[in-house]
Amino acid sequence: MSAPGSSHWRRARVTLNSNALSHNLSRVRQFSPHSQIMAVIKANAYGHGMLAAASQLDDADMFAVAMPEEAFVLRASGCTKSLLVLHGFSNITELEKFAALKISTVVHQSQQLAQLLDARLPGPVDAWLKVDTGMRRLGVSMADVDVCFSQLRSSANVENVYLMSHFANADNVSDPLNNSQLNDFIKVTNNCGVSRSMANSAAIMRFPQSHFEVVRPGIMLYGSSPFSDASAADLELRAVMQFESVLIDIKPVRAGESIGYGSTFTAEKDLLMGIVAAGYGDGYPRHAQNGTPVWLNGQRCDLLGRVSMDSISIDLNNVAASIGDRVVLWGNELSVDEVAAASGSIAYELLCHAGAAHFSM
Repeated sequence: MSAPGSSHWRRARVTLNSNALSHNLSRVRQFSPHSQIMAVIKANAYGHGMLAAASQLDDADMFAVAMPEEAFVLRASGCTKSLLVLHGFSNITELEKFAALKISTVVHQSQQLAQLLDARLPGPVDAWLKVDTGMRRLGVSMADVDVCFSQLRSSANVENVYLMSHFANADNVSDPLNNSQLNDFIKVTNNCGVSRSMANSAAIMRFPQSHFEVVRPGIMLYGSSPFSDASAADLELRAVMQFESVLIDIKPVRAGESIGYGSTFTAEKDLLMGIVAAGYGDGYPRHAQNGTPVWLNGQRCDLLGRVSMDSISIDLNNVAASIGDRVVLWGNELSVDEVAAASGSIAYELLCHAGAAHFSM
């Protein structure tokens, strides 16, 4: 599947492997066979195109997005699957639309709770009460769970109540906060008798005791590993996004000569340099450092100098290359996780930026 929109005249291109998305969903089921799957397709499906991802992930039990507008677009496209807005509603107009479109809401603070209890809605909504167990972002305090839960459960505006929380450090298995959060969530929810959700991608793969009734995979669906000690290949995940361009020039660089804006790379020896038609205008990370890998003709080549808007420079000394050759920036041949690590970033950011440059929602 190719990227639509104004990016068609740029040589860098993003394509998606829909079969990889389905494969990664099947890996979620293998890790959590007794839980329902709430596939997280927020931020335009992490840059992969929300509507396309929703279609390919139809075997998921439900979807989660961050913003109300994302949910409205999904419903307008014909999506009838159970749908949760992680930020919830911010005003009564949004809440009324949630009720009309059968969109579930997270309730994470007192103002939302009060608005939901006092509203006159066209029908009841499902509510997920979010508990702050240590992330210190969104969520009611553990001390308030019983009261909030009881109020939601007794409200005519609420059809079903569920409970959720979110790990802060699940990608670091040895972090003591993980067990602390899990134990606290169990403590305040164990006798509620409703479905619960806590496990993100990292917890799905490393903390089976956190799976509960519903898991919420995000980054693993898109073929990236949340761990520093295990690659996507190690986890049997497949890259969904393929980011490629072409080699547009080859030229020699002599020892002592510098390359690109700011002269951040100076050759210590004579080398052959290639110019690739891809830059931060295409979603490639501007902060990528010298030595960040790209793939060309079966070899990894090092990035040389600063990333430009429309091009990058690479070292061709160890690869046979010709102008017009295909260059993989990340994808099947080169993990986005490697590029992110070499860029001082994370795969989430790289995927979102590349997708924003190439895909509409």
